[in-house]
Amino acid sequence: MAGVADIAITIVVGLAAHWWTRTRPRTINVILVFGLAVAFGRLVAFLAIPADLRLSLLARTGVPLLVLTFISAVLIAVVLQWQARRRELSATNAIYRAMVRELPDCLNVKDVDGRFIAANPATAAMMRVRGAADLTGKTDFDFYPPELATRFRADETAMLESGKAIRIDQMTVFPDDSEGWLNTLKAPFRDHTGRIVGIITYNRDVTEQKRNAAVKNEFIATISHELRTPLTSIRGSLGLITAGVTGELPPKAAHMVEIAHNNSERLVLLINDILDLEKLESGKMPFDLQHTRLRPLLDQAISSSSSYMPERRVTIRLVDEAPDIEAKTDPNRLHQVFANILSNAIKFSPTGGTVTVTIARLGDDWVRMSVSDEGQGIPESFRKRIFGKFEQADATDNRQKGGTGLGLSIAKTIVEKLGGRIGFDTGDTGTTFHVDLPEQVARQNDPAGVIDHRPRVLVCEDERDIAEIVAAHLDAQGFASDIAPGIATARTLLSNFEYVAVTLDIRLAGDSGIELFHEIRRSPRNRDLPVLVISAVADETREALNGSAVGIIDWLAKPIDTDKLRAALDRVAICSAESRPRILHVEDNRDVTEVLAGGLGGDVCVTSARTLEAARELISRQPFDLVILDINLPDGSGLDLLPDLSSDVAVIIFSADEVDPNLPRRVNATLTKTRASELDVARLVRSYLPVGPKSGNA
Repeated sequence: MAGVADIAITIVVGLAAHWWTRTRPRTINVILVFGLAVAFGRLVAFLAIPADLRLSLLARTGVPLLVLTFISAVLIAVVLQWQARRRELSATNAIYRAMVRELPDCLNVKDVDGRFIAANPATAAMMRVRGAADLTGKTDFDFYPPELATRFRADETAMLESGKAIRIDQMTVFPDDSEGWLNTLKAPFRDHTGRIVGIITYNRDVTEQKRNAAVKNEFIATISHELRTPLTSIRGSLGLITAGVTGELPPKAAHMVEIAHNNSERLVLLINDILDLEKLESGKMPFDLQHTRLRPLLDQAISSSSSYMPERRVTIRLVDEAPDIEAKTDPNRLHQVFANILSNAIKFSPTGGTVTVTIARLGDDWVRMSVSDEGQGIPESFRKRIFGKFEQADATDNRQKGGTGLGLSIAKTIVEKLGGRIGFDTGDTGTTFHVDLPEQVARQNDPAGVIDHRPRVLVCEDERDIAEIVAAHLDAQGFASDIAPGIATARTLLSNFEYVAVTLDIRLAGDSGIELFHEIRRSPRNRDLPVLVISAVADETREALNGSAVGIIDWLAKPIDTDKLRAALDRVAICSAESRPRILHVEDNRDVTEVLAGGLGGDVCVTSARTLEAARELISRQPFDLVILDINLPDGSGLDLLPDLSSDVAVIIFSADEVDPNLPRRVNATLTKTRASELDVARLVRSYLPVGPKSGNA
């Protein structure tokens, strides 16, 4: 009876311990706990033995029995764990084998010498053999022409040397001499130490896709010629009839012709959208990025769209909050984007409604162009799909609004390729689409061969007409100019370029020009910059500044008195000539010019010329205190300029050419590029510049 109880108790405790450990990772600690639990159960079993025998039996056999029980339980647990791991591994291997076996694409492993180790059935089918076993131990040279096998082996060797996976899209000839295309991925096969011991190759036969693409391209070419050509004639003929060129039609016939004409227009739009989409997806649509003023581009888009659906009598209004703002973009593609957005806005506007186009700055670095309509908002269910292909809010055959559902998808792709982003805001009534592009700081182009050949004045003015008047007067006075319609642009220009003066409108695109004035005066770089105030509230501003208007040349009220403006600009010219030494840098490398100008700082006026001809023109128009010469110029030697310089002008040679020590005494110093830095030149230049303000006229 005691033996039965011993066995029963041990079994119960063992099962309980097994139930506790089965839901836990079987680590060594869990296995040891299991062994201790079984041994403890054996110890409890001694309670079933009569008391007079229990102690003597426990003393004689208890310890060896408990140790044996513990060791047995641990061994059993280890065996169970090993069997469980084998089952898990077998199940995992079965899954992987099924995946590889059923994979429609080719997967194989080779050793470092290019011999097949393993392959799936798809690989055997592609290699035109009965099974994967027929590949083992063989190489590509056993199946492919030598030149093709050599190319495959070269790809594998390159991958083995780099240790990185490579992707290849290539034409191939299969072992049965049929031609096709493979999309291939080759990756290193590593052992447990990380050492590369082979090559994993994944091949996808894309022959059918390539053929389909060729058929699609042929179809696109057919559309482009066989459909476009006759459709142009159809649309043109219907347009002439609708316009009454062929004579007046009966009302019913005129109505039918109008229907035909409208649908021919829709067909033209559909064909154009399909062609554009194909070009974008294939990367064949060209983009010509250039510095573009956005206001004229939007004016043109509005003008082109004003005749769209005239029966709706929709008014298009432009709000320009950032005059003269520029972006680096493709004007033709951006026009296409806004033509589409505007046509949608007109289409969904109520009769007699207004579409508002807005240009505004978005932060310091972006410009936002928005198109807002007054129609019904975009349904909630459609908002996530709105930029998809062939997506329409009403996709039924009896929808009231026409369209292909491609326009916004094309617009989104174009905007993203231009480096921008497109989005929308909508509600129950009204929708606004907005296109954001990185702003390009407006700057007049330099004449060929000359960089900043005239002193520059910053015109801070948000009224375009007035800004152009001031710029024209500056040009007549011998100044170049940049226009800043807002404080953000003015800050950017002042921090990046050198100016001899600033004209300032106090009410600047909704900002305070007084704030900008104080910023200029606090700036170590521009604190002495002359300022000419041109404002409709000039007198009030003079009182507001109350004596802090240091460095203001004059106060001009709007409308501008041109005589007073010319007189004020004369004072700017005198101030510019007297305040900073003039340096002419003759150098054809823009980077050298910019670095040297930065090293010299803002208290000198650096003018640059890239050719001898440009330098001679500058010397004939204005005097300089010092000239920095590069010897090797596109149109001759910089030394040829020496006879054109007056005797009181210091000359420093800074050139990559080794300089002859017997140069004329006319040269004050020589420095060789790579041996002396631009900052070394700047320090030397300062030692030759006049000390203190200049006297006399320029």
